[in-house]
Amino acid sequence: MLKAIFNPENAVFCVINKILDLMMLSLVWVLCCIPVVTAGASSAALYHAVVKSVRRQRGYPVREFWKSFRANLRKGILIQVIWMLFAAMMFVSDLPLAAALLNGEGIPDKVLLSLLVLKAVFLVGMPCWLYPLLSRFEERLLKLAEAALSLLIRCLPLTLLSVVLLSGALLLLVWEPLLVAAVPGITALLLSLVLEPSLRKVTRLEEAQGADTWYLA
Repeated sequence: MLKAIFNPENAVFCVINKILDLMMLSLVWVLCCIPVVTAGASSAALYHAVVKSVRRQRGYPVREFWKSFRANLRKGILIQVIWMLFAAMMFVSDLPLAAALLNGEGIPDKVLLSLLVLKAVFLVGMPCWLYPLLSRFEERLLKLAEAALSLLIRCLPLTLLSVVLLSGALLLLVWEPLLVAAVPGITALLLSLVLEPSLRKVTRLEEAQGADTWYLA
């Protein structure tokens, strides 16, 4: 009985190990996000490690994280800088306009406010697709962006769900910053459950090229 309980392959131990892996990845992610401009590469590495090591049990989580982080650092920084510029422009121009439109009662005000909300969804939703693609493919940045935009539009309900998950994670961290030790990894895991079915469909071409298709298992 005791042997079965303390067996490393016991379901309870497996769950505990996965939780510990997610916590370790969360802390490494935070560490790599400190320079801010490296947050993109760090997020791509977190997603990669969670899907490959935590879910697929291929390799060691932290090792896979650093491998992906180093491989995508340059592109990740460029993506993050571009995203931050767009976010800053929206904060300066769109946020005051949205606040003013909230008090409007006319149909044009509501339509314009809806467009601003949709624009914000695109801003937050784009990285949800782009960073997983970045972690998986060695493609030109423009091609990755085109694929991410296509997935964002074609899978709009999944994009909206991803935005809700990210917003919920942010609110949790604002409410209790100490949750940063677990929330990033758990959020990446939940996002992978949402995004992977669609991502698997656009990665079938890799199978014919003799690549390591662990993500299709």
